[in-house]
Amino acid sequence: MQVHFIGLGEVEMFNLALALHKKGDTVTGSDELFDESLKAVMRDQGLMLDEIGWFSNRVNSQLDFVVLGTNVTSDNPELEKAKELGLRLVSYPAFLYELVKLKTRVVIAGSQRRSEVVSMVLHVLDYNNIEVDYVLPSPNGIHLTEENDFIVMEGGDRPSSVIDAVPQFHNYQPNIALLTDIEFKEGSFYSDFETYAEQYGIFVNSIVKGGSITYNEEDVEVKKRVESSENPIRKFSYGTPDYQEADGQIFLDTPDGEMPLEISGETALSNLAGAKWVCQQMGVDEVEFYEAMATFK
Repeated sequence: MQVHFIGLGEVEMFNLALALHKKGDTVTGSDELFDESLKAVMRDQGLMLDEIGWFSNRVNSQLDFVVLGTNVTSDNPELEKAKELGLRLVSYPAFLYELVKLKTRVVIAGSQRRSEVVSMVLHVLDYNNIEVDYVLPSPNGIHLTEENDFIVMEGGDRPSSVIDAVPQFHNYQPNIALLTDIEFKEGSFYSDFETYAEQYGIFVNSIVKGGSITYNEEDVEVKKRVESSENPIRKFSYGTPDYQEADGQIFLDTPDGEMPLEISGETALSNLAGAKWVCQQMGVDEVEFYEAMATFK
């Protein structure tokens, strides 16, 4: 497979391009700006570009896909060349879906809390030696294999690209989803709260039939969007679990008694409750989950 990435300097795009390169696919890409840490990896992997910038001659008819980054503008010369040649143009999340559509997709979404829930889920799975693929918007935040069934994905709500304006998480069609919170911030990509919140309702409706949504019932908007959905999926609510606090230490109430935690605060405890539901759907029992979370920082 030959793939060209327009916007290779974006961390998610770079991660995916590197994963394909390591798998043996032919990968090229361009951007106007690269973080120094990315340049070091590019040199190490033999991907260093001769010149930084946009070059339409890097786009040719032999390409199987041209992947477009979030920040690429409509007048980009490489994008214009790809359109002229009639190449298969896709946004990053749409291309990612093509690569993982045969896997069981676990998508964690939410305005502010999703990253911590993803960290908890991956920590628990790693602690219990359960191998999964994952895709995160951070350096080295990708692990793709042929053999793993599950893939854990952080569902971002930014527009996918200039040719695909829907939020990234609309592309993923999860089998197992979790929704933590809906919090609108002025100056975001969306004009008002209702428009923004509606994207999460669409996300709930995008879950595959027979799949599941785990949701934070303490967030009024999350509860509204999930419980009003007519999508035939299983719905699991969660909230802040019972706990005790003594001398600055949090003790979670579990069926086997109080368990000390390294985390603190009701937000983190609520996230823990959501992560527990997801992990159980991925084959981790309650005892295994609590044992792993006792070591999560």
